[in-house]
Amino acid sequence: MSAVMTGVVILNYGDPTDTLACLHTLELSDNLSLDVVVVDNAADGPKHQNLKDLVGDRATVLCSGGNLGYATGNNVGIRHLLEKGLDYVWILNPDTRVEPTTLDLLLDELGRVPDCGIVGPRIVYPGHPTRIWFDGGIVDVDDHGSTSHLNLSVLESEAGAPRAFDVDYVTGASMLVRRRVFETVGLIPEQYFLYFEEVDFCRRTQAAGFRTRIDQRARLTHLKRSSGWLPTPYYLYYMTRNRYLFAKDCLRLDPEQALDSLREHFLSPWRLKVEQRAPSALAEFDRLVEQATSDARAGRAGRTEGLPLALISENAP
Repeated sequence: MSAVMTGVVILNYGDPTDTLACLHTLELSDNLSLDVVVVDNAADGPKHQNLKDLVGDRATVLCSGGNLGYATGNNVGIRHLLEKGLDYVWILNPDTRVEPTTLDLLLDELGRVPDCGIVGPRIVYPGHPTRIWFDGGIVDVDDHGSTSHLNLSVLESEAGAPRAFDVDYVTGASMLVRRRVFETVGLIPEQYFLYFEEVDFCRRTQAAGFRTRIDQRARLTHLKRSSGWLPTPYYLYYMTRNRYLFAKDCLRLDPEQALDSLREHFLSPWRLKVEQRAPSALAEFDRLVEQATSDARAGRAGRTEGLPLALISENAP
């Protein structure tokens, strides 16, 4: 499969350090038949020009015109690659680091399973001993659309022999997609802005007759730059609002029951952490949850302006 030209989309936002490092690991790939696009998810200006200068001729750099969110930003790059006639598009988060064999193993799986439309790799945390971050996505319809990662935080040495199999969804941090999927179901759904869009996309892909799979032989590392000891406001808001929208619009389930499940399994544990670690942030936590719930019930989608940057000051203990 190495002779096949594969398009790659890396969505940059802000500091380009991770994007450049991700690009470097792609350049060490066994498969260099790549057409790489870096989408700068920001307005044109000096910072965009700086990114273009840093990337040079290693990739095409496109400007989205503003922070359009995960799906809309990536779709800028996907459209560009589809217009060039490429049959495969690999979507990568900038804080991922691919291995030399990752792409060829994913392409081999698409070649081996002709009705597979999307395939993803095993994704691990950095450090040793190696722990798994993603080994396939699970959607629990009985729990009103809750999502989870197979083998999350399991030691890779204890996860069993790597294998390939069908999954409910592939994480948007790394998914290789056939052109036919985009031609059949459209681009990544843009109404979420952030979170749940890849799950919705995989569900649409399956409904169109394609399979979504994981190949655990293919590996990459995810640095998880967005992780922290407290939830960020955008994480809290969009996970809450979009769980409601995903249940209602994609799964056709009762979204109020989805919210009840979210409160029990997601919001309550996070609220307890906030109460223990930063009790002064509880009021802001509750306000964001209420805003997300109200916006979801009102059918508000896309980007929400005015979210704070943090629940508390970075200087707080």
